[in-house]
Parts: sequence; structure tokens; C-alpha cells
Amino acid sequence: MYKEGFGNIPNKDKIIDYLEKAFKDKSDRWIIKSWICGKTAEKMAKDLRLDPDIALASASLAQIGKSSARKNEFLEGFRILRADSYFFPAKVAISQSFPLKDLELYKDIYDLDPKEEEFIRNFLYRNEYTDYDYLVQYLYMIFDETFLGLKKGMDLYLDESYPEVFRERYYELEEYFLPKLDGNIEAYLTRAKKSKFPYKLFRD
Repeated sequence: MYKEGFGNIPNKDKIIDYLEKAFKDKSDRWIIKSWICGKTAEKMAKDLRLDPDIALASASLAQIGKSSARKNEFLEGFRILRADSYFFPAKVAISQSFPLKDLELYKDIYDLDPKEEEFIRNFLYRNEYTDYDYLVQYLYMIFDETFLGLKKGMDLYLDESYPEVFRERYYELEEYFLPKLDGNIEAYLTRAKKSKFPYKLFRD
């Protein structure tokens, strides 16, 4: 589907197709998190004055690069989505991994070769983040396969390679979004069905 100002955005069936093709075996638990983040973003969208379709696609596919063995999955996710002309979700596939735009902060986090580093540096300089970027960054920190909350999420995902400024940034994101929501985060959670995975999980 086409969204003015955002270009082509995959619809729900296309999102499900991406995730189901990425699914290989029961170790691919990241797909559960991706779908939950997507559905939560979709439900939050109205209260945040965002487009539910864009929110669903951006959040559900932000880590689609995990379907590849490539070491920097955000670059693979960008490639996959850009190849299908989904340019905005492709951008979010990178921005989700870079909540702060100072590339020096990531020197102990990502192993980028010189060409990749130049690409990411240019990306961070040229692209303005939107509330979709910020929402996806926040949601991926507060979920695994279930809702964790920010503190538990940061304890799980932010090891010693992440400077303290990352925690400060995620607290800023929480302070930005929570006052705009009608209730707490749990009010927006989707209920994953306990049935054959992954197909029926997506048919809610």
C-alpha cells in the first residue's frame, strides 16, 4: 500500500509472509518478539497520532535481517526491505539499532568494516528520526517474547559494551511516549495464541 510521505508500506499479509519465510525452526524466537512489537505499535498508533499500518510494518520488520547469517543484521534487513521498495521500513531496520546518532558510541558494539561504517555514518547524518523510529527503538527494549518493562529490558539487552548514555536515552523515550498513551503499556499488548507456530500466531 502507498502512504503519502512514506512511500510503499507492506500490508499485514506481506508482513506475515516476510516473517513466515524467515522462520526456520523453533529457535527463531525473535519472530515472536517482532510480531508482538508490531502489534503493540499498531495498537498504540491511534493514541500517538501515528498511522497504524506504518507502525505495524516498521515494528514487525525492524529485525527481519535476523533471517540472514550476516553479522550486522540491520544492514541485511535494510537490504531485504529496500529491494522490495519498502524504503521507510528499510530505514527503520537500521535506526532501530542506533538510538543515538554518535557512531563512536558503537565501536565496541558492532563490528563494521570501513565501507559499512561509512554507510552508517552517512545514514545517521542524512536521516531524521520520526516517532516511528523512536517507538520501534523503545518497544524492542521492553519486550522479549513477553513484556519486560524498561528496567528488565535494559538489564537483559545492554551489556557492559553499552555506555550509560544508552540507558539515559531509553528513559527519555519512555518519558516521551508514556504521557501520550491511554493507560500503561500492558493495555496495548496483543495476546499471542498458543497454537501452531508461526502461522496461527499471526492470524489474530
